[in-house]
Amino acid sequence: MLEIRDLSVSVGDKQILNKVDLFIGSGKKIILMGPNGSGKSTVCKSLMGDPAYTMTSGKVLLDGEDITKLPPNEKSKKGLFMIFQEPQDVEGLNSLRFVRAAYQKMMGSASDFSQNLDSVVKKMNFDREILSRNLNTTSSGGEKKKLEVLQMLLFRPKYALVDEFDSGLDVDSLKSVSELINGSDSGFLIVTHNPAVFKYLNVDQVNIIKNGRIEASGGKEMAAKIEKDGFVWMD
Repeated sequence: MLEIRDLSVSVGDKQILNKVDLFIGSGKKIILMGPNGSGKSTVCKSLMGDPAYTMTSGKVLLDGEDITKLPPNEKSKKGLFMIFQEPQDVEGLNSLRFVRAAYQKMMGSASDFSQNLDSVVKKMNFDREILSRNLNTTSSGGEKKKLEVLQMLLFRPKYALVDEFDSGLDVDSLKSVSELINGSDSGFLIVTHNPAVFKYLNVDQVNIIKNGRIEASGGKEMAAKIEKDGFVWMD
């Protein structure tokens, strides 16, 4: 289980999260929704260890181990992975070399990299030409997101933090990526503002965050309420 207990986070002098508790069981798909500026992305970035975010209280446990103060690379080795809403462009860095180097760091060896890459590419129906480009520099939003998903499937994390994976995806791509998430054994914390994702995702729980606090939790029925009424009913 990935446990987020009493998490408070600030950026500079501004407090963004206030005593957030979340629990993501092995293989579970947990949704985090909320209005703009509510702290959704901050949860993922602070869990992963983004230095722009200061954790002022709380702890993060991964299968019972306290990983709160570990740097991002060590959290990754423990089994935590993040799909970014806007993946970084890196001019001069070949995508395939980057993915291979990351795989070797994660797995300790790249001896089976080509075999596993071929398997994931086939499973995703992934355009291999993307791997010949510099990392994200000439790719569309959808192509960048698919490269993030490819890495997730290669690295097989215990838990994945997904920051608005639907951003940049057309309907067909949204459906195919959702199917890959549904078929994964990883636990997921999925940030979204788009109720349309519920058409394709197998969701175990929906959490609503507002003003840095978890204000409500429930099942998929909450998505229909949000689509109809927005977040005004929480005021």
